Formats: sequence, structure tokens, C-alpha cells
Amino acid sequence: MGKTDFDLVQVYVDPRLQADGGRLGFAIKSLREQNVCLNARIDPATGGAVIRAASEADLDTALDLMKRFHIDVEIGPLQVVYRMTITNSVEVDYTHKKRTGTTGEFARVKLITSPNEAGNGFQFKSTTVNNIVPDTYIPGIEKGLLSVIESGSLTDVPVVMDINVVLVDGAFHDIDSSELTFEIASRAALLEALRMTYMALFEPVMKVEVVAPKDHALTIIEDLKSRSGRIRGQVSRGDDVLIDAMVPLSKMLGYADTLDALASDSATHAIQFDHYLQVSLEHPDPPFRPAAAMRLVSVGP
Repeated sequence: MGKTDFDLVQVYVDPRLQADGGRLGFAIKSLREQNVCLNARIDPATGGAVIRAASEADLDTALDLMKRFHIDVEIGPLQVVYRMTITNSVEVDYTHKKRTGTTGEFARVKLITSPNEAGNGFQFKSTTVNNIVPDTYIPGIEKGLLSVIESGSLTDVPVVMDINVVLVDGAFHDIDSSELTFEIASRAALLEALRMTYMALFEPVMKVEVVAPKDHALTIIEDLKSRSGRIRGQVSRGDDVLIDAMVPLSKMLGYADTLDALASDSATHAIQFDHYLQVSLEHPDPPFRPAAAMRLVSVGP
């Protein structure tokens, strides 16, 4: 699980004035056009925006660019983005059927959901043949799936779902089916599939290199260990030492200021994404319990 990932940290930006909602949307669009490494989108449920990037520095740059639009916004706390997937394949056959007076709604989807490697995101395809589910309804199915995956309602921590979904069968009605009915059916089917399996949560782990004077090395190493870091080695460089470590990103937020204090502004560091690591169900740090957040909400179709 060692893939480059741009969705490592995020902030939530909320306009203080309702009138600024449109301008925030324009600002987010502009940010995406200027920096392909940013993942920024408007949350239609709140009118705010989620901005994701590979580092704190990239987020700071994005927020500085937003100042040009003169929008009064409230910026939420910096958060690490986790990855989540299911642990086994699940098959769900779901039919949405409703009749109100002379009109009706109908859509049937049969989905197979399976784990995707952390960092690969959401992937969907249809293997149906003979127009069992007409192509015109496929966008509705994908929209329904995305409404679950992008809702943010599955956990109490920011996550990106890494999951494969394949449409293998289905049925439609010439009059009662529509893109909307298939959107409803696929949403309900995916929620049912998620309730039928266990979820696995993964956190980003960073390769950390610190160059510091030798007389500060021990203090820095002990600090990295206290952050659940694994020290991989040390290399002397004249009066300095290069410290190589692997540390969960959740433990490295704001590290630059801490390092300056530990080494009296005489150390430098570099942080690079390395891999994802599954979060233990028995996490030792009480303030941080992502495993406890892996509860599926009871959301109806």
C-alpha cells in the first residue's frame, strides 16, 4: 500500500454569510484549476467547502489564494484523511418499488462490492449485457453509489472509501423506471452491503527525515518515538545527524513548530507519504479512537 496520495489532510471552510456561498463555489473552482494537486469541493448539504491536499503547506497555500476572493470564512481544524474499505466481498440484490396512485417507481440492481487497495479510491463498472439495465440508467446508479461514499456520514473522522462496485444484474420497467429510481436503488443497495461486512480503517504513515545537530539528536528521537514513530536509522553528517523515521501523519501535524523548539531553530525536516497502515481496533491513544468511529449510520434509502 505505497501509493502517492494527494488526499492526506483537509480543512473545512464555511462562509460566514449566506450571500458568499456563490463566491465560495467560484473560489473553489479556481483553486482546482490552478492546482491539480488539490481536491476541493462544495458540500451541497452545508454550502461549505472541503479542501484536501498532500500537506499542511499545500493547504496553507490554498487558503492564502482564497484570500484574493475576499470571502469571510470560518476555517475548521486541520484533519488527517483516513482510508476505509470493506474486508470481504458482498453481493446484494435490491429492488426499489413504490406506487402512488397511478404512478410508480421501479428499479432493481444486483451489486457485488469488494475491497480496493488503500489509495485506489472508488471504482465502479457494469458487466450487464443484453440491455438488462439500459445505459441511460447507469449514471443514476453511479450517482447513488457516490452519494453514500462522499456523504461523510459513515464515520466520525474524514475518510475516503476504497471500494470496488460491480453491477452484475438488474431489471427495469418501461414506464416506472428512471435514472432517479436507479439512483435510489443503488444507494440503498450499497448501504445494505456496508452493513453486511466489517470495515477496515487505514491511516497514512509518513517517511520523516530530520537533520539536526548531534547534541539535539536524542531529544528529537525521543520525541518522534512519543509520536508512535519507528526510528529506522541515523547517519552522521559532520556535526549533524540525519534521523530517518516512519511516523503516522496524525502525530505529525504542527511538527515544524515543535522541532524548532526542540532544536533551538537549528534543525530541518522533510515529510513524505510512504504507505497506509491499518488502524488497530485497540488503539492506545484515548483522544484518538478512529476505530470507535467505524460505525455505520442507519440511513434509509
